[in-house]
Amino acid sequence: MKAVRLMPAAALAILAAGFGAAPASADNTVKIGVAVALTGPLAPYEETEGARCMADKLNKAAGPNDPKIEVLTADNRSDAQLSVSLGQKFLDDGDQVIAGLPFPDALIPMTTMAKSYGVTVFSAPNTQVEMQELDTDNFIAGAVPDPINAAATAAVVYAKGGRNAVLLTSEDAGSWSAKLPEWFGEAFTAWGGKVLGKFNYSFGITDWSPQIASIKALPEKPDVVHVCGVLPDVGILIRQLRANGYDGWVVGCDGFDDPSLESTVGKPEDLDKVIFATHGLVGMGGPIDTFLAQCKADGFKVNGIFDALGADMVMVVAGAAKKAGSTDPVKLREAMRAEGGYPGLTAPTISFFEHKSYPVKTVPVIGFENGKRVLLTDAMPTKIPYLK
Repeated sequence: MKAVRLMPAAALAILAAGFGAAPASADNTVKIGVAVALTGPLAPYEETEGARCMADKLNKAAGPNDPKIEVLTADNRSDAQLSVSLGQKFLDDGDQVIAGLPFPDALIPMTTMAKSYGVTVFSAPNTQVEMQELDTDNFIAGAVPDPINAAATAAVVYAKGGRNAVLLTSEDAGSWSAKLPEWFGEAFTAWGGKVLGKFNYSFGITDWSPQIASIKALPEKPDVVHVCGVLPDVGILIRQLRANGYDGWVVGCDGFDDPSLESTVGKPEDLDKVIFATHGLVGMGGPIDTFLAQCKADGFKVNGIFDALGADMVMVVAGAAKKAGSTDPVKLREAMRAEGGYPGLTAPTISFFEHKSYPVKTVPVIGFENGKRVLLTDAMPTKIPYLK
């Protein structure tokens, strides 16, 4: 872990000190409207409690001329179409920044709608490449794209001796669950590994026996199984793989970064060869844990890493409003992409200057020792597939 990571208090102090810009406009409130999955299967991955907590902290620390941040939420019930409808309501209400379900079937129409308003769609947890390929300039993702995460875990598991991989894919969450495992396979192959096969599954699965039977039937024995999915599905998979005698690596994505992973798997020893890529460090006593503990003490129902991404979003928007001296949505977006970036929780600096629609950040890869999370690497990976 890099020593330069900022504690939340330090990051707040930097934002509160200002950037030397002119005072914000008289109407100095920036409204961020988020159509979020408060209910449904994607509820564990919502970012708004962390966003609301950070807005509360920044507003309390703000000077008389500093912009205020208001985070407005509405439950999309994990439904893409409802997310789009709620996004239109936020636009009609004059919000300068909006977000929705972090998948393209919601975000693409929301971004199209928002463009005519000059409004930015800022999806704190979005990682899917479809959003980077849009012919638009009003989308920003708070996380790095999936091929980067895939390359990070491929490098780690190959270095640990993994050589033969099986990929488990699902179409239920677009390229995040369908293509990320394949990008892992491409990076793994580039390192010298081999992909033995690919098998499909659907979200909500509780019985992985067909997939496990297919894995067992392969002529070569795999020592790596890669899947990008949600809890409890992936926790059940790990448990059932171990019960069926598989003792190799299970490699995953940020969907593994849910505090319920350990309890869903059950036995601490079953986690010893599990690794996943994520967006920051939770559960290891770092700055994000300090922030989450403070938020809980203040009554916010924060859960984990996705709350930290929501906090990053608020810190970037608040810093941009101060730098721009305006709450105009177009000027805000231009300032969000200013050179130098802004302090963050998941990285010391969150910068959109280089790529415009996603940040420059290292990728933490998490493993387990005796059932406890440990940091394996925190770097920008090489051999990244797909992205140009």
